[in-house]
Amino acid sequence: MELAGRGIVADAAANRWVLEVGKPSLDGFTLGDKMIDLAGWGDGLVDLWQRFGDGVIDVVAFEAGLAEIVAAIEEWPSVPEEPAEDFSSRLRRVLGPGADR
Repeated sequence: MELAGRGIVADAAANRWVLEVGKPSLDGFTLGDKMIDLAGWGDGLVDLWQRFGDGVIDVVAFEAGLAEIVAAIEEWPSVPEEPAEDFSSRLRRVLGPGADR
């Protein structure tokens, strides 16, 4: 139960971090990469649950895997010390019909 509670709190904190810190301070590419990392832990949780439900792993392995995932989510919002790289030069403007050139 403790791990489940910690996981719920960590997920809520991660979502709050995205809205309050990540979106205002990071460029879209950096935030996108961080979100992909977070989603990977969610995918890992689904895989862990399926393997437990299928009897591939026992309760001890499930709890160990869950503890690893929860700890990773708790530590997740780490921002590099250096300023975010400006990726705007990688973007190219795609003009649609009627767009100013």
